[in-house]
Amino acid sequence: MNIHEINPVATPMADFSKFDPTAAARVANEQLKTITDPRRRKILINFRDHALAECMGDYDALMATCSQKAQNYIVHSSTRNEFTDNQPQSYEELLPHYKALIDFNMYVIHTELKKLTVGDDELFIDVSHHQIIPGNVAVDLYGIKEANRDAVYEMFARLWVVFVFDEDGMGAGEHSYSGTTTIDNLRELSPEEIPDEFNRGPATIADFFAANPDLEWPTE
Repeated sequence: MNIHEINPVATPMADFSKFDPTAAARVANEQLKTITDPRRRKILINFRDHALAECMGDYDALMATCSQKAQNYIVHSSTRNEFTDNQPQSYEELLPHYKALIDFNMYVIHTELKKLTVGDDELFIDVSHHQIIPGNVAVDLYGIKEANRDAVYEMFARLWVVFVFDEDGMGAGEHSYSGTTTIDNLRELSPEEIPDEFNRGPATIADFFAANPDLEWPTE
């Protein structure tokens, strides 16, 4: 499989004022209106709630969407680094994986969905991915030595991700497909561009619902 042919386009956000970490969860919530099959609804609800908890930095809610029976995370990429080579393969390994995502302030992500397909055991997304990361993370985790440790970056990529689910409809892994990750995939942000969510720190899904009291959010 040629990764470069899968993901030929990776560009920074054209209008950063539209950066919204809850975008993927909101799209998934709207997609629920088109699905009646109970199994597929359960899978989509799990994905929606997982995406919301992750973008809020709500660790307990995030882990509550993950299966304790099995986990299988794989990054298919033409770039090898600490991130791609150390993906969790069990629930026990997933616990520190997501804790680090939040502790290192890497959870502020705008996911622009190009395609979302829900199956019986898997969910597929094709996305333009825009993640806010500290410069030291770019250097130490992604191996981008040219990055400024003291800067804040937008890391952008075109990704395919397959989410897998157990028999209970709980998230049991993610298989992502991407191209190379180099300094060309980073844009240094000016102080006024850095999203409030990055400077604010973790919040909870309760905070999200308090700010959106009229939003319909089905649970089944």
